[in-house]
Amino acid sequence: MIRYASFAIALLASFYSHAETRVYGYLKNYSLVQDSLELTPFKVDKLYSSQFSGRAMIDVLADRFAVQIHYEAGRDFNSDSAGFDTKSFGNNAIGPSLPKRNTYRWSDITTTVGDENNKSVTRQNLDRLNVQWNLSAGDLTLGRQAITFGSARIINPTDVFLPFDVQTLNTEYRVGIDAIRFQRPLGQLSEFDTGIVLGDKGAKDSAAFLRFKTSLQGNDIEVSAIRFSEQNLIGAGLERSLGPLGSWLEVASVSGDQDYVRASLGLDYGFSENWFAMLEYHYNGAGTDNSTEYLSQLSTRPYTAGGVFLLGEHYLIPSLSWQVSPLTNTAVQMLVNLDDQSVFTNISIDFSVSDNLYVGLSLFAFNGDPPELLPTPALNSEYGSNADRLIVSLRYYF
Repeated sequence: MIRYASFAIALLASFYSHAETRVYGYLKNYSLVQDSLELTPFKVDKLYSSQFSGRAMIDVLADRFAVQIHYEAGRDFNSDSAGFDTKSFGNNAIGPSLPKRNTYRWSDITTTVGDENNKSVTRQNLDRLNVQWNLSAGDLTLGRQAITFGSARIINPTDVFLPFDVQTLNTEYRVGIDAIRFQRPLGQLSEFDTGIVLGDKGAKDSAAFLRFKTSLQGNDIEVSAIRFSEQNLIGAGLERSLGPLGSWLEVASVSGDQDYVRASLGLDYGFSENWFAMLEYHYNGAGTDNSTEYLSQLSTRPYTAGGVFLLGEHYLIPSLSWQVSPLTNTAVQMLVNLDDQSVFTNISIDFSVSDNLYVGLSLFAFNGDPPELLPTPALNSEYGSNADRLIVSLRYYF
């Protein structure tokens, strides 16, 4: 990674004299109060946590060439260091610890400075480091970059490269992965997209993908094939309007160590300029309808490498947003596990103080049967072991 960074810096220096350079970024703080939780015969005390982070971004743009570098660093402060994953830059920001997932990074800097078990932890993330060429045949990107797939609005079955968990706080920038990617436009509405994603353990955690997107008679169609962590995925997505409604369908079939199908089907509707609603159904074939198997399946390939984070099989996800004023937006979203009847509700409000400063308030509420810890730990519902959280955010952009 050091040699990789040195190469990018050399490129920056060589193009600096005749290229446009943009430097920008943000400063953010997420402060959280997590309610105490009774887990008989134990009790989890109330948790106070605060995350401070800054992101510096540099773009160097020439005629047919660009370099992109994003670096983020921050400090997490917690009232209790036991049993919580408070990663500022990962996919499970402030929440119960989960098994380590494939990062899809060939090499990396040290992400935690100091002892990760301390109540205060310093973290850093080199999130973008790529070179882009605009060729006559298409766009070639080499290095750390964000790659997303899918047609669905909330849960994307074909999106295996580090999708955000629904409980993640900072979702503004998708986590970067190391890849070589080529995107070739085929007319104004079609694109061929292919690439190789590099992991640090060879084929076991690397990937390759092919994707084709087009628009045909009002239908946006996406077809993809992905080889990841020795698994094979074939996926398809469709977006179109149904009268005043927007609609989408996305399906992925995975074969390998574990065969499963995932699918999302949804509708959205704008009641007015200020009110907007969505409803999505998600089927998670990698999950189970037996809550006693939740913990054991977390170490399986779909969860460690396939972008799966939901534990059950059937989900209903309604959401409603209201643009109160040009400066204020509110939203409520529920994620209902139809198998164990547990519910995660996210109520949020965002206010623009100025062109650069934003304030947010969110409530994470969880309902479900509590887990059993003795004689053998077992979850009786997906969200019954989660404590309610109140989060205040401050975001400044420069």
